[in-house]
Amino acid sequence: MRRAAVLSMALLVASAGSTFANEPQDPVVALMAVADGIEGNSEASDYFGEVLLTSIYSASFAQVYRMAVLGDQLLDLQGEMTGQDEVVVSQDPCEMKELKIVPRPAKDKVTPVDVYFDVSSCWGNDPHLDQPSLTVHVVSENGRYVIDNFWNSDYDGGRLETSVKAKFAALAKRYVDDMLTSRFPPE
Repeated sequence: MRRAAVLSMALLVASAGSTFANEPQDPVVALMAVADGIEGNSEASDYFGEVLLTSIYSASFAQVYRMAVLGDQLLDLQGEMTGQDEVVVSQDPCEMKELKIVPRPAKDKVTPVDVYFDVSSCWGNDPHLDQPSLTVHVVSENGRYVIDNFWNSDYDGGRLETSVKAKFAALAKRYVDDMLTSRFPPE
């Protein structure tokens, strides 16, 4: 019940965000509202449902994600890649605490937004709140701020190959490569 209420709230925030996303952190706030309501091992669709894909993410991110989902399905990976929790990155998270969303100065039309949170202290782990759990790149698209990419580890100044978007692109490419080399015949 709590999850449904939080998801409804996130969808409301996302739909309002598509109209009123005046600050770079607005789409990140909507994403984290979804993350805050997730209990246990979540499905990626909680973060990447069609309403959120069309409201808080860039068109580029949404397309890469959709291609990855198709590759995941056609390779019969059963959600191995697109079914993972790429935001909280925990199979059994604690209730989210100490959420802090901090935008940094924009550079080259990208605003990095650092997200700090604790989802591990209930298990006796140190949540390392001195380092962001996520770093999100936000861009302006069609007059609103949207998430174009994010990192749940190995940010290293925004190295593209360590990003979640790059992981999804690699999955889509894997499917296409398998088609080109006939390892995966079309149906």
